[in-house]
Amino acid sequence: MAQDSHDHATHASDAPPTRLGRGRLTPAQRRWMYFFSAIVFMAGLAFCVKLYQFFVDLGSQEGFRFAGAHLATYLLVAGGFFLLLTYGFLCGHFSNIEQPKFDILDSERRNDRAEYGS
Repeated sequence: MAQDSHDHATHASDAPPTRLGRGRLTPAQRRWMYFFSAIVFMAGLAFCVKLYQFFVDLGSQEGFRFAGAHLATYLLVAGGFFLLLTYGFLCGHFSNIEQPKFDILDSERRNDRAEYGS
């Protein structure tokens, strides 16, 4: 009898987990990933074409006098956000993105206990 229950435990641990492991996608998820990747690639390509057309137009029609200050401001702001994003990644701010949510909930529970005494 003990051997039978041991075999059952062994077979239960050999069963595949209900959730897929990290990095494993179902075929439907893989299709969606390819679909959205294709859309992002096409949008990026269209953006690059428009950016190229913008710079050609900017150089050929005295457009720099018209849009130079606006373009410089845009690039400085976008560059600043990119530097902040890079700093966040390098410092590990995105390593556990769920933890702040739990910290806030714990803080709220502590504040409720202190305020209402429960």
